[in-house]
Amino acid sequence: MVTSMDIQQSELAGPIPTTIGQLSGLKYLDLSENNLTGPIPRAIGQLRNLELLTLWKNNLSGTIPVAVTGLQRLSYLDLSENKLTGPIPWAIGSMSSLQFLTLWQNEITGGIPATIGKLLDLTYVDLGENSLTGPIPSTIGSMSSLKSLALWHNRLSGSIPATLGRLVDLSYLDLSVNNLSSSIPSTIGGMSSLKFLSVSWAMTWPVLLEYLTHLSVNSLDLYSNALSGTIPETIEKLTHLTRLVLQYNKLSGSIPDSISRLSKLKELNVSHNSLVGLLPPAVGSLIGLSYLNVTGTAVTCPPDFSSCVVKQKGSSAFCKICAAFCTSCIKPKPSSTEAVNTTTNSSSSSSSGGGGGGVSSSQPVSSASGSGSDLSVGAIAGIAVAAVTVLLLLCAAVLLCLMHVRRKNSKDLFDSIAASSCTEFSLKEVAAATNHWAKANRLGSGAFGDVYKGVCPRDGATVWAVKRARLINVDFQREVQQMAGKNHPNIVRLLGFVVGGSMRTRPEQILVYEFVPNGDLQHWIHSDTPLSLSLQQRLDILIGAAHGLAYLHSFGIVHRDIKPANILITSTMQAKIADFGLVRMEEGTTVASTRVMGTPGYVDLIYLKTSKATTATDVYSFGVLMLVVLSGRNPDFELGKERCHILSWAVSCLASGKTISLKDPRMDAPLDAVQRWAELAVRCTVQCSASRPSMEDVASELMSLRVDVVGKEELVAAVRVDEEVLEMRCVSETETDLDTELLSLASFLNEDLTDAATTPSTTAA
Repeated sequence: MVTSMDIQQSELAGPIPTTIGQLSGLKYLDLSENNLTGPIPRAIGQLRNLELLTLWKNNLSGTIPVAVTGLQRLSYLDLSENKLTGPIPWAIGSMSSLQFLTLWQNEITGGIPATIGKLLDLTYVDLGENSLTGPIPSTIGSMSSLKSLALWHNRLSGSIPATLGRLVDLSYLDLSVNNLSSSIPSTIGGMSSLKFLSVSWAMTWPVLLEYLTHLSVNSLDLYSNALSGTIPETIEKLTHLTRLVLQYNKLSGSIPDSISRLSKLKELNVSHNSLVGLLPPAVGSLIGLSYLNVTGTAVTCPPDFSSCVVKQKGSSAFCKICAAFCTSCIKPKPSSTEAVNTTTNSSSSSSSGGGGGGVSSSQPVSSASGSGSDLSVGAIAGIAVAAVTVLLLLCAAVLLCLMHVRRKNSKDLFDSIAASSCTEFSLKEVAAATNHWAKANRLGSGAFGDVYKGVCPRDGATVWAVKRARLINVDFQREVQQMAGKNHPNIVRLLGFVVGGSMRTRPEQILVYEFVPNGDLQHWIHSDTPLSLSLQQRLDILIGAAHGLAYLHSFGIVHRDIKPANILITSTMQAKIADFGLVRMEEGTTVASTRVMGTPGYVDLIYLKTSKATTATDVYSFGVLMLVVLSGRNPDFELGKERCHILSWAVSCLASGKTISLKDPRMDAPLDAVQRWAELAVRCTVQCSASRPSMEDVASELMSLRVDVVGKEELVAAVRVDEEVLEMRCVSETETDLDTELLSLASFLNEDLTDAATTPSTTAA
């Protein structure tokens, strides 16, 4: 009986046949990224056992059939990026098992059914980029499991329901680009888990900023929302804030001193408001601040703004503030070993020579040193504030200079950022690297994004793998912070990321990785071409992957999606673990995640039952991976006329003395090696997770097996290759023109994210 059908990226064309309804045992149906046309057949409603249905990125048309709402076991539904029309079926409220729903980028009309509030297990909803109208139903406030709600770029009207305040687990809320007609309700302030809030271009009534000061948001975007009044002093309560966008509103008064107490702030944009007064000098002390925009306001720069300089590695100091009101490039503050003086020539451009008196000599300069031509940073800023006419003349030249300095010194600017943080590339930079997302640059796709090959525009040589997410990951920031600074030769390096995008489009989440040139293990194991890996190569790849996974586990990090597609192969045939979109800190025994993540066939049965991810969860998946690499088979395959899971097959072969059957016929290997390999894999998958070996133990046993089969000399050579790779990487981190402290998140190449309750069709007892 067929339980799984994964035919994504297979150039399928034409309509989905109605006979698909005859596959009564089907649990997983993935036809994404093909060229399927016509309507979704009603016969899909006959697949009563279906748990996952993803048809994204086709050319399907017509309406969403009501029959789909009868799939009571369905937990994951993705119909995004099609041409579906008509309303969302009212009966959607009967899909009681649904946890993931995304319909974005279609042509769906009508209102959001109030019955959606009955879906109490739903954790992720994305209805963005459609033509939905009417109000946001108040029943959404009953969806107690909801973590992400994206209704962006529709035509929704009416008020934001006060019941949203009940969603205490909601961490991502995007209502941008709509036509909502009242202010944000005060109940929003009670959403204690909210990390991202965007209502840009959404409101026709003023937003009361005071309602939001009790949130724990990291990103607050209120672009163009008729905000009026002053920025409240209570803004300091937003202690987790890293991004504050208030541009194009009607704010008045001055910027409060309390804003300088937002110690985590990285981006502050208050441009195009009616703000006046002096920028609080303490804003310059925000060491993480990398972007500041007050253009279109009457805010002035403090006389001495040198406190904004951020100390960097090697006693070098560079200001990261990009403020349009400053009158010259803000130079480094003098360190204890160097004196830094700033001079300006009569043409109002920065100069490295002395002399010149382009700034009015009538302005007193208390901080000048020596002659009037050797001025400190603070003195120049003070003169510029007073000399308004000079300010206007210099502004354009200064902006160009700032961009030049930032580009030239990008390595110096970011090369000592703490390992716990990451720095953003600009969207323009990454788009240029990928030739503006050209199809020729696309490497592949997965359920959550596309991956493009690019070349770093800064040096014109470093090759990138750029993952552009289609669906917004509510844990994006947590994942970046969690993996930053993890440097290991068997883990793919993160080079940077982008968060943002145009205010009239959905938010962007982009990750930039090192490019790994030899594809993934899935390709090497299952390709029809004669790419047969030798016994030595397979063991080396598994040993490397085991070392990388053990390294993650030493930090309490659980990958949750170990499979061949997430093991990338370098030019020297070394393994690198990739795809950290699902990483979690180990959850122990008391706290359960609301969603089970992973890939069918590789998911730990205990994890499926408890939803608690531990390092043993990865050990189970690695055990299945070992059997796949040993046999060359998929985890779920045809054996005679029956579907069989590779684990139950391995247990049967070991018990019946048919161990040699487990060996890939393309690989030469002695029976003893196959026996030890298979037994270790089975031990990784035993039901009692406490009895499973650690990944350090697995790596050690694999190395022992390799020594016995291949020989110690070659093993030493292989380890030496790893050391050389690490040494090369360390050199690269200090010499390349990249933001190089951004380490080891992983590529999303060939990402196949699969939601809750995904089980293999057959498993071992």
